[in-house]
Amino acid sequence: MIGGGPAGLSAATWLGRYQRSTVVVDAGEHRNRFSEAAHGLLGSDPISPHTLLAEARAGLAQYPHVRLVSGTVTGVERTPDGTFRAEIDGEQITVQRIVLATGVRDRIPELVGITEHYALDVHHCPACDGFTIRGQEIIVLGAGDGVPAFAAELLDWAVRVRIVTDSSHPAVDAVQRTALDEHGMEVVDGVAEALIGEPGALQGVRLADGTLVPGSAVFFSYAHDPSSSIAAQLGCELDHEGRVEVNGFQLSSVEGVYAAGDLTPGLQLVPIAIGKGTAAGVACATSLRGHSTAAPAPDPAPPTRRFATGGNS
Repeated sequence: MIGGGPAGLSAATWLGRYQRSTVVVDAGEHRNRFSEAAHGLLGSDPISPHTLLAEARAGLAQYPHVRLVSGTVTGVERTPDGTFRAEIDGEQITVQRIVLATGVRDRIPELVGITEHYALDVHHCPACDGFTIRGQEIIVLGAGDGVPAFAAELLDWAVRVRIVTDSSHPAVDAVQRTALDEHGMEVVDGVAEALIGEPGALQGVRLADGTLVPGSAVFFSYAHDPSSSIAAQLGCELDHEGRVEVNGFQLSSVEGVYAAGDLTPGLQLVPIAIGKGTAAGVACATSLRGHSTAAPAPDPAPPTRRFATGGNS
């Protein structure tokens, strides 16, 4: 298991329940580690990301064949016998299956005050944090032709949305500007330079020319880079955004390699990452049925036998 965020820990939980010997390698660089809360989890809404992961790790203690390792996987290769050799901070282990849950990295804007404001009144996910800013005036910072659609998501909650786009690298064309105008969304050309106001009490964004764009929250969308270098090493098929293509069982194009969470196509939300991790964990575990896993785990159950009546043993 490479990655110990919600998807990775979810997969590890189910591998543990199937009594598969599992090593979870976690570098601790989870995408929402700066966020105050994760939302939309049934029965735990809201919950801090730290608490969510701490409780998930504590839950793994009941599965003696699951081991958590702090570190970084620097390389993985397939061996001639069909297993995989992974290098973890200079040490090598051999495994029969791999679950990739390495997530994505958000490109954070270079603004004065960004560190203090991030996760309080600066966010990167409309679906995650839109409800918390309902009724406010919102500023969207971004680059690329997907920014208008990103900003339009916030209309479900915001009373006003303004897009700040660097005019030297235009992200909004004339057709898009017309559509935005029809929705009452203003486009301000300029370079965002600094956040104005105290953390949690944002007043707006100051541009390089001194203009103050008013707003009480900022959302940004510059780039969301999948951490897919290990997947690429293994030869997994990637989509046009660099995410790992998987089937309904979270199996990649490489036999024995599964992927889950934000690293795969689809909505990037914690509840969905957990669900994908569950699917990957169960599929990975059952793929080992009839094959012994690494010591000291017991041998998995033998393959299900189908009787002439069509029933399963």
